Amino acid sequence: MSRAKVSETAFRYPYVIGWTGETQNPPLKWVPRRGGLRLGYVVPHRDDFGNGVLRLRQSQNRAGRPDFKTVNTLRQWRCMEKRLCQVCARSAVDRATGRIWWLLSSGYGGDGDGYTNAPPTCPTCIPEAISQCSHLRRNAAVFTVGGCSPYGVRADVFVPYLPPLVPFERNAILRFDDYDMHHVLARELLMRLQDVQPAVTEGDAPWTA
Repeated sequence: MSRAKVSETAFRYPYVIGWTGETQNPPLKWVPRRGGLRLGYVVPHRDDFGNGVLRLRQSQNRAGRPDFKTVNTLRQWRCMEKRLCQVCARSAVDRATGRIWWLLSSGYGGDGDGYTNAPPTCPTCIPEAISQCSHLRRNAAVFTVGGCSPYGVRADVFVPYLPPLVPFERNAILRFDDYDMHHVLARELLMRLQDVQPAVTEGDAPWTA
């Protein structure tokens, strides 16, 4: 796999990050369902649920200021499900091999499976992403991934029936197969990665940004 060259362009705000003007706080309620209750919004919207889980509702107008400490839930979810680059929102799938480009922490390990809340990054955007993020400059490693599937969510957890309706745990990491997702408000989708391999250049040397 050859490393794509990044063009010299002005700084771009990554597609997935949140903006201060996108924050919404619509009221929540418990909705009856077979076998109990599920969390929902007082006024439901079509895009409220993803993978059967209630998602944090935010606008998509990118108003206000960019907030690099947050992601926009719907945009993060879209990148994960459609294998899109978290910076430019274009496909992160290598056309020649069908493998997915992924920029992860160097502590991830590679050569195996695991899960992440970071969407893919296309090879064109990888050098830019590393240069603009102090954490990635110290810890970045580039991989290609054979496949991925929904693993769980990072979410706020609520206790049914107990007022007031506030979370008893925030930003919890929850797997789809070990938690009742009817009681959570999800902020990010986690993906399980399969066949994770360090990316290499044409000379079979590990990728370097």
